[in-house]
Amino acid sequence: MRLFLNLGKKTIMKSIKLFFISLLLSILVTFSILAQKKLSLIVGAGFPELYHVGTRYQIKQSQLGISLGLASHFASTFTADYLYHYSKESSLSSRKVWYMRWNYTLLKEKDEYEIIKTHTLGMRIGRELNITKSFGIGLDAGLVFRLYEDTILIKPKPLSGWNFNFGLGFFEIVLPAIGIHSFYKF
Repeated sequence: MRLFLNLGKKTIMKSIKLFFISLLLSILVTFSILAQKKLSLIVGAGFPELYHVGTRYQIKQSQLGISLGLASHFASTFTADYLYHYSKESSLSSRKVWYMRWNYTLLKEKDEYEIIKTHTLGMRIGRELNITKSFGIGLDAGLVFRLYEDTILIKPKPLSGWNFNFGLGFFEIVLPAIGIHSFYKF
């Protein structure tokens, strides 16, 4: 009886996940039809986002976005962005080429001994280089601030005799941030 109930819960959870994935895809398709080049697909690399893929939606000279990132099966990220474009317009786009970017990133690292979740807030200045009316590249740099960190111990680490606590002081809280991404506007 328990096995049957557990199978039922798994089936229900899979159905719920499929429903939400289908709903998300439907929303993205609807946005892409109605957005008139306001929706952008982004692919990039940077710190702390790692190698990431995401989407951004443009409202006037602002953009809201989300992305998911990976570096290996040990590290993954979720990032939420807000960008404000300013300065001059490109000849290929009505979106201004310089931008300020604020982002929240959750970096999750996992190994056989522990899971570390680091919450960061980043601020950057960047420039978009439009190659065509729909495609371009963005470069940005700034600072990332560590808000807090949660560590979950899976099992104790073996004692090796080495202690790698570097005591970085200020750099344990603030680090440089840099990124490059390509975008395609729908």
